[in-house]
Formats: sequence, structure tokens, C-alpha cells
Amino acid sequence: VVKQIKRIHQDDAVRLFFYLLNEMIQSLDIPKNSPQIAFTVSEKFPKITANLNNFTALQISGKKNNVTLSLLFKKEYLSKPALQHKNVEFEEKGNADYSLGKIKFQDKHLLQNDSIVQYWIDSLQDLTQIASATNHRESHNRAVYQAAEDEAFRSELFAKNTSMARVVAEPTETYQKRKERPAIPLNYIYYGAPGTGKTYEVQRLCQLYAHKIVTFHQSFGYEEFVEGIRPETIGDKITYKVRKGVFYEACLEALRAADYQSFEGCIADTAESRQKRFAQAPVVLMVMDEINRANVSKVLGELITLIEPSKRLGAADELWLTLPYSQEKFGVPANLYIVGTMNTADRSIALLDTALRRRFYFNECLPDVSALSEKVIENTNVGKLLTTLNERIEFLHDRDHVIGHAYFLNVQTFEELCELFRFQVIPLLQEYFYDDWRKIQLVLGDNEAWGKPLDAKLIQTKRQYTANMERELFGEDLDNADAVVTYQLNPMLTEGRFGELPRDMFRRIYER
Repeated sequence: VVKQIKRIHQDDAVRLFFYLLNEMIQSLDIPKNSPQIAFTVSEKFPKITANLNNFTALQISGKKNNVTLSLLFKKEYLSKPALQHKNVEFEEKGNADYSLGKIKFQDKHLLQNDSIVQYWIDSLQDLTQIASATNHRESHNRAVYQAAEDEAFRSELFAKNTSMARVVAEPTETYQKRKERPAIPLNYIYYGAPGTGKTYEVQRLCQLYAHKIVTFHQSFGYEEFVEGIRPETIGDKITYKVRKGVFYEACLEALRAADYQSFEGCIADTAESRQKRFAQAPVVLMVMDEINRANVSKVLGELITLIEPSKRLGAADELWLTLPYSQEKFGVPANLYIVGTMNTADRSIALLDTALRRRFYFNECLPDVSALSEKVIENTNVGKLLTTLNERIEFLHDRDHVIGHAYFLNVQTFEELCELFRFQVIPLLQEYFYDDWRKIQLVLGDNEAWGKPLDAKLIQTKRQYTANMERELFGEDLDNADAVVTYQLNPMLTEGRFGELPRDMFRRIYER
């Protein structure tokens, strides 16, 4: 099998072949000793074939840039729109019911089309009902079956293929030049109020390095992040498979960047070699957006220890563990940078526990008023406006609930500023202050003592109830200790009549 991988010389195509073969094995529930199958490796040609009964169910053939994958379909499916694609060529195999569809690897998106794969699996379902033994059983190669089903074994096959180029001499030149690394710790969290540039900083890093991104949410767990068992329905049959999560995939990508094909291959290497490889390997980022929206301890599980810099693969005190579902050995590579973002203003979030905080560095992102210092709209200095708003919010609430500069960056006109306050700033203040309109008035300078004219107020006092007004409204005196005041947004603002609003209404927020 290793020699055939080398002959085909297109590793991604072979990986796709094994992925499809695993789908076939799992979906059809084919045991490894089934007399119906024969997975053969050609001695003369670059070709691996999966035979089911006496049919070619799946095949990879060709080499380099001319690799083809062939799948067996019932002819009744050939009229389906997905199989009408011009780059799917069908070959008659002397049977009235089936035809072999050939797809070039360069058109691999067709092989990842759910409909095409489902038609293929459905076509093979009927073949399994035929109690027939294949004529190719004596040529059956058990390693092909194992490579399809066992990811670690498959990775070792590819590792043996690529290692042939390395065994001739010790790769001394490989480690001479260290790849540039980001100027942040391995575990790093940007935190702050909305619009303070957390995502912007992460995007800058993602432009420079390979990365995986996931957004945490309340139902996100270990099974989605690392690995878990998930049900799949094929026809009327339900199967359960171990599926890898985004963090596992990120670790595997970082591992491959260090020239390992699997965790097993990394374990088999010497500690000194691991340290050198990971020290020089390209960086991979694992970005966890809104990290505190999920139960982080539940998501990370036992990984909370492995992410420590001193416990990473390639570090002095490196640690491994066995994953609970797949029973595979697992560790976190030293070239994997874990970067998170955390919104401090979201009151629906979970708090990070002390154990997690100890393993991360935290960088607070504050509003950058300097980015707005030169921005003037009509007669309003936007930098001064934001500074005043945030000083008042911090006094009345706290610094975790300020307004970020990013809200104002793309605002160019008075009308856009009106829309920003109507649809974003005021609703944000409602969230911050739990609809305490008196405090929102204070933040916006709409309180009576600030001295704005009525039409310049964003939040207006609608009515202040007296005892007589209460009796008129309810027919009795209510036992209210405080006078009841109701509020409304400026009608011209809510109705979109921005042209009728005073052009200095936003300047009056910070200037009496």
C-alpha cells in the first residue's frame, strides 16, 4: 500500500479515497472478514480497488495530476441532476443495472457533494443483499481495510511514504532558520467591551498564519471541540461514528506542520527530535471566538492541563493522554497558538474559573479614542463624544460596559450618526442599564440639568405622573413611594426624520 501511495503521488487524492472507503464500510456495515469484499492493490498500475461482490464499488487510479476516482451507481440514479454534471463520465461494465462513474481528482468538489455520495451508498446497499462472494478474495489486501477504518494507521502509511526522502541523511539544514512566530504567548485572550477591536486583532493574526476558527455558544461541548460519537442516518439505518472536533483538527494540522503525519508517529520520535521540529515548525492558530459564552471547563475537559506551555509536545515536561472515545494518544503541539476573544459586557456569559485563568494571558482591549480624534461630523467631534459617553458609563456602571470605537469608525454623515444611535448605541445602553431610562438620559446628557432643548434630546421625558393623574388613570391612589416617570425616544429619530433634528444635537452631549 505504501508503494502504491508513492506511485499515485497525490496524497490528498488517496486520503479522499480512504475517506470514501470508510464511508462505504461504515454505511454498509461491512466486517473486515466479509467474503463479499476484496480490496486490491495493482502490481502493474497505480491503482487501488474496492470490490463488492464482483463489482468495482470504488477505485482510485492514475498518478500525479491525472488521478481519477471511480464510484459505482445504479443506472436509475444517472438521471439525477447531481450526476448530470459534465465532469462525471460513466463507463459501462457489462451490466444492465450499474455503471461506473469516473471523476477527476481536480473535480474533487463533486466527490464531496452529499447527494452524489448518497446515491453511491444507496446503489451499493442493494449489492450487499446479494449473498455472493467476490472472485477477487484471494487478492484482498487487509491493510487497505485498516487504512480506511483506522486514522492512525492511515497516517503511518503516509508517514512511511514521505519518510523515504528523509532516511538518506540527517536533515540538519531543516532546523537552522526558525520560523517567525507571533509576539503573543501560546495561550492568549483578548477581552473587553463590544467594538474595542478584539476581532480585528485576531483577524490580523489570521492573515499571517494558518488557522482554525470556532465560535463558542452555550450548547458547545467537548464532543464538538475535541471528539465525540455522533449518529448518522443512511437510508433507514442509524450508525454511530467517532467524529473529530475542530481542536483536534487544529492540533493535527500543527503536527503536520512539524512534519509528523500522526500522533503515533510523533510519540515514536525522540524527545530531542520533537523539540527541534516543533521549535522550527510553522505556527497554527486555534481561534476561539466568544470563549466565555460556553462552559469552558466542560469544553476543554482534560485538555486544560495539556494546553500549558510546559506540557506541550516538544516541551520539557510534555504530556500525553488517551482520548475517551477513540482511545488514541493525544497531545497539544508547541506550535499551536490558542487565541480567544471575550466580551466583558455580555451578562449571559459564564465566568472563567481560576484554573483556566492561570493558563491564559489576558489583554484588555479598551476604546481607542485616538482613532476618532480627527473625525468631525457636522460640528461634532466624534472622539470627544465617545470619551464623554464612556466616562459617564464608567461612573454609572463600570469599565466593562463602555462603548467601543469600532461603532463609529465607518460613520461619515450626520444621518449615519443618527442611525447609529437609533439602532445600536441606545439599544446597547438599554442592555447595559437594564432599561433604566434615567441613567440612559444621564449618559446622553438628556437630563434637565444639562440644559438641552427638547428637540435635541435623544431620550425625552414622556410623562411624570402626579397623584391626580394616577387617580384619573386607575381610579384610585397607588401606593408608590416614588413618582412614576415614563420616557420615549425622540419621535423625529424613531421616524427617520433626521433632517428635522438639530445638527448640533450630538455635540450637545459633551458640550453644554
